[in-house]
Amino acid sequence: MVKTREDYELESGLADDFDGVITDAYFEVNPNPEYVAKAGEEPGLALIIESPDLDQPVHQWYSCGAAKQWQIGRGGQEITSAVRPDSHRFNMNSKGGVLVSRMFEIIGNGDRGKGQDFFIKRDRYMTEGAFYIGLNFHWLNKPAKMMGTDMPVLSPVAYLGEVSPGKPSKATITGVPTEDLDTIVIELVSGKTEREVKMAAMKEDGLKANDAYMKELISGPKLKQLEDADKITRGPDGKYI
Repeated sequence: MVKTREDYELESGLADDFDGVITDAYFEVNPNPEYVAKAGEEPGLALIIESPDLDQPVHQWYSCGAAKQWQIGRGGQEITSAVRPDSHRFNMNSKGGVLVSRMFEIIGNGDRGKGQDFFIKRDRYMTEGAFYIGLNFHWLNKPAKMMGTDMPVLSPVAYLGEVSPGKPSKATITGVPTEDLDTIVIELVSGKTEREVKMAAMKEDGLKANDAYMKELISGPKLKQLEDADKITRGPDGKYI
């Protein structure tokens, strides 16, 4: 094979050029300890993106604006402005602002208004995690000018539709009845947020062995089903009781 200069370029180490669905979205302080040491605890948006092209889900964090402006609420399910409580808009020069702007453009096929109408129908603000969950895109790291500098932002470049959770599955892989798996989850939830429950579930061998059940739990309606059946209860702070 003929060698080219491209063969001698280096990789960025960033997740790039893949199809992926947003299976979870929540708000957290920047998880990079070096960043926190320099800039302080800045709340922002975290996306969990699952892709058939990658071995592990991508955990991507996006700033939303000035660190002192935002406060995390409802156990990480939303973020609110301490400066303008009625505002639900990210700073246009933040990575979160760039992300949402590109979503509008891509979903609207170049028409921002149509892209915004799509989210109006979803009845969620960009300051809510539910705004993002279930959206499927092709992703690339694209430069965006912020504070006078071009910075890479993992961004959608093609809209691939929505991934709906579908109907509950009755599959019983490894012969474990669904009811028994529900019991494992019920015992897990106490004192945890929805995100913390999902993270704990990923460490449970009994749950991991059932792919269909785990899909319902991680990116589907399982926790809501258990809530509706009064098997688990969520407190006002977003944590299960």
